[in-house]
Amino acid sequence: MKRLTLLQPLVAGLVFLLLNACAPGTPATDTRHLARYVEQDGKTGVTGQVTLGEKGAPLSDAYVSLYPGAFSNLLGPPQYISGPSDDQGRYQIDNIQPGTYYVVARKRQSGQPAGPLSPGDYYSEHQRITTEVRPGKMSLVDLPVVTIKAPMLFKRSVGEVRTDTGIRGKLTDTKGQPVAGSFAIAYLDEDVKRAPDFASTLADQEGRFVLYLPQGGTYYLAARVHAWDMPRPGELYGLHGGDAPQPLKITDGEFIEEMHLVMKPFEGEYKPEKSRRPF
Repeated sequence: MKRLTLLQPLVAGLVFLLLNACAPGTPATDTRHLARYVEQDGKTGVTGQVTLGEKGAPLSDAYVSLYPGAFSNLLGPPQYISGPSDDQGRYQIDNIQPGTYYVVARKRQSGQPAGPLSPGDYYSEHQRITTEVRPGKMSLVDLPVVTIKAPMLFKRSVGEVRTDTGIRGKLTDTKGQPVAGSFAIAYLDEDVKRAPDFASTLADQEGRFVLYLPQGGTYYLAARVHAWDMPRPGELYGLHGGDAPQPLKITDGEFIEEMHLVMKPFEGEYKPEKSRRPF
């Protein structure tokens, strides 16, 4: 896909472009850091409200994602994701690791928590927001969103753009039960201990995913629950090929169907210094 040239100037305090000249992946120069906290039974996480605009109505059924850095331009699978916001636009993500995160809200008309954004969907990437999550406290982060008025342009490497080449399949545990909310990831080489080159949509309640690829070639597949941190002992993790990466060849215009990745508890050693980075 050919990128459009950014023609319009940036407006201080509101970094988004009219029509179709901007993508959620376009770096925003206006980043707000929020540092308000409440105590909630010793929980550690993020909570707040999603609204339409700075003073708009509460927005229900929005999903809030946490990214540990801007490496992916805040696209693709997040490290943490909330459930849908309630009728008052309230959301909550708890039991997460302390640290600094980018906080992003999105609502797709499809109702899905992940996947490409389309006109009519809502997103908050017009203004980047960060917060520091502190142990035993809930960070208060309210997220105003805007409506997408034209198709968005995504970075090819993220894998959220629909193509005619890719993989459809299912993620299950060793008992055959679907692992909803996990995702399949693809690499261009055997080094699977790093950030993925491509990531699928989040697996649905049946464990089904779609992984779009830019072209045919040789790929190495894995399955994860979290995107950024290295797997912790006991966390579900899967690898096409079992214990060693196995190449998977796909041709241009082909969709491999019914790919089945089995996720089992990770048995490797967790290294804190690798937290939020490729392992």
